[in-house]
Amino acid sequence: MKKAFAVLLCMMMCLSLYAQDKSGSVVGKWSYSAPDAPYGYQEGTCQFKENGGKLSAVFTISGSEMTVGEIKKENETYKCEFYVDGTDVYLTFKQVDKNKLSGNADAGGMEIPVVFTKTANADSAK
Repeated sequence: MKKAFAVLLCMMMCLSLYAQDKSGSVVGKWSYSAPDAPYGYQEGTCQFKENGGKLSAVFTISGSEMTVGEIKKENETYKCEFYVDGTDVYLTFKQVDKNKLSGNADAGGMEIPVVFTKTANADSAK
């Protein structure tokens, strides 16, 4: 009986750790702030989605939507690139905590700090 209880306890601990990891996912709706970006591009929203194990996003900047087909994760760093008004943008960011991402956007040689703040949970992104 003690062994069964110990196994059950271990399983519950593993499930709680798995749930904590999922709550820290980047999937969901985020707002971003980039005060050093050119006027009109300093803030917006981003919807990160996961489909078939691949991460993608839709950015809304100045009322226009831009889709990022694939965001790659290398160790703890996310990387993607997209095209905004004639400029290639290379975005690199890391998850600071479950509600904050921080990184840099390289747009035409300009290094622009970017901070994302989570605005909705991951369930609304599925």
